[in-house]
Amino acid sequence: MNRSTRNAVAGALGVLLLLAAAGALLIDAFIDRERDRDLREWENRLGLAAEARADAVARLLAGQRRSLEELAANASLQVYLGQLLPAAAAGGPAEPMELGYLRNLLVATADREGWTDAGGPAVAASLPRTRLAGLALLAADGRAVVATEGLVALLPALREVAAALGDRPLAVLRETPDGALVLVHAVPVGAVLGADAGGGGRRIGVLVGVRRPESELYPLLTRGPAFAEDSEALLLEGRDGGVLFLSPTRDGSDALHRTTPLVRPRLAEAAALGSPGGFVSLENYRGRPVLQASRPVRGQPWVVAQQVDADQALALADERRGFLLLSLALLLATVLGLSVAAWRHGSSVRAREQAAMAQAQAGRLQRQTELLHAVTDNIGMPTLLLDRSRIVRFNNRAFAAATGTAIAAVNGQPLASVLPPAAAGVLLGLADAGGDAGRPQLRALDLGTGPRQFQVAAVPVPALGAERDLVLLVLEDVTELEAVRRRHDDLLRDLVTALVRAIDRHDPAAGEHATRVAAVADALARELGLGDADRENLDLAATLANVGKVALPAALLAKAEPLTDAERALLRSHVQQSLDLLQGLPFEGPVLEVIAQKQEHLDGSGYPRGLSGDELTLPGRILAVANAFVALVSPRPWRAGLPIRAAVAELMRAADSRYDRRVLAALNHVVENRRDWSRWEATPAD
Repeated sequence: MNRSTRNAVAGALGVLLLLAAAGALLIDAFIDRERDRDLREWENRLGLAAEARADAVARLLAGQRRSLEELAANASLQVYLGQLLPAAAAGGPAEPMELGYLRNLLVATADREGWTDAGGPAVAASLPRTRLAGLALLAADGRAVVATEGLVALLPALREVAAALGDRPLAVLRETPDGALVLVHAVPVGAVLGADAGGGGRRIGVLVGVRRPESELYPLLTRGPAFAEDSEALLLEGRDGGVLFLSPTRDGSDALHRTTPLVRPRLAEAAALGSPGGFVSLENYRGRPVLQASRPVRGQPWVVAQQVDADQALALADERRGFLLLSLALLLATVLGLSVAAWRHGSSVRAREQAAMAQAQAGRLQRQTELLHAVTDNIGMPTLLLDRSRIVRFNNRAFAAATGTAIAAVNGQPLASVLPPAAAGVLLGLADAGGDAGRPQLRALDLGTGPRQFQVAAVPVPALGAERDLVLLVLEDVTELEAVRRRHDDLLRDLVTALVRAIDRHDPAAGEHATRVAAVADALARELGLGDADRENLDLAATLANVGKVALPAALLAKAEPLTDAERALLRSHVQQSLDLLQGLPFEGPVLEVIAQKQEHLDGSGYPRGLSGDELTLPGRILAVANAFVALVSPRPWRAGLPIRAAVAELMRAADSRYDRRVLAALNHVVENRRDWSRWEATPAD
């Protein structure tokens, strides 16, 4: 073999190695994106399931607690309990009239609200039957006053729960002496206003309700969305430095019988308690790899963890990876075998035989191309390869189907002649950008069969054979996922609208205040050049900033006389009330941080935290000015509203002390161009 032949063979082997490396890199990048896509999809599916079940548990507990709170607030119950306790301490009649009344009241409420249980563990015929549902009324010191039938055996556990009761209602799971599970609610019972020297509201007793979790609570963990893969929903609580399983587990462990250390590394349940609301891929209590999404239960130290077997969930992606790698290995082995055969026989064949071999190799190359199509056509995502002139060098069946064309008709054509102008312009722009190589971009495209939402990844391919500066475009149809996200955003907006309506009904004298503050804040944000995300967060904060006023007495909000110090302090608490009420909502930005700064001042004289200077964000400063401006121009029961010019002048007097001068300058400029705000001056009450 002469030197030129050897050089040709070496060059062919170099090209082969380059193609192999490029193919391996492309397949690896594609598989990584596929796995990330599968993980994102599972994060959404598991998150929706965990959120639905956590919400169902929270609503169940809230409904049960509400019936107890209504009974605890019953004036007759408070009066009779207040009269009965001194009589019992003094050794009164064995069966006072008040005791009979309270017993009848508890029995009637239990029958009406479902605090009854016809079952319970079987006992001897001569012994009273223990029931696992009912109501009990305890004195503040834990003494049992009266209870529905069958709760005597549970009184020690009920006293323990009552002793742990703080200022808020309490709900816990406990195991009875017989080994049965009960869900125990406890709410405080206060004295009637003026009933004794201690004053109304002083705790004189505890109302305790008992239910069976097997009939109401645990079924909520299995209802709703189901998965074809091995899945499980768990109810968890952190207790004594460990993870306590509040629900039965798949391996047969009863509720409250399994605990694991909270600091155990790579434990999915520990991650759920450490970061509720997150998504992880770890091992569960059975030592199996799982994908898990968790959500906290509102009002409870509980977390719902929704798990699915990771091997089953990602099996399809692993199969695709194995298939692609095997196909690449077979292709490389075929090409390598052909190259070796050509090298061995190249020096001894005649020109005619070389021509015949070249023709045979062309046929084999065609079959290899068909093999590549067999691989990419089963990917399911439109894929195409563009050269530096943006000519389509390769496309798969999914792309041809999405564009309504044939694969052969697309190859060799400029992309601009294959797709509608708008879609071609978007894809060419992504191909030419080159800044975020391979990072998916969300784009709305019409490939010829209707508008859809796509995640488009433009992967630069520096070299492929003799070609240079190619770009691989991979399109993933995410139309349905985007629709789910929009529905979630619409649901949040509907919730915001409902909260604003509740504020306006509770404080009619300040009706439309939130709407006007939001309008002024958005105008100032535009004037100051805030981005879309900051403006959206500011709009939500301005709309919801006064939601805490629903927790204040309506008489206080409508009072025309000067407020006392106590009333003024109560009115100021509405900011913290707003933060507490909104704490569990899934805002995507720092909405709560902006709300917390609504009444803060640059000099630190504001509330509730006394922030000052650089501690205040620009959206928080905008909200403070917008809220103060709308309050000044709006009439209130105790004063008339100021004209708009006078309100701006009043705020300017507090520039650099209370309010940011830049924001006030923006307000002054906006007022010049917003004639429609003048109608606020004529409104009788805002």
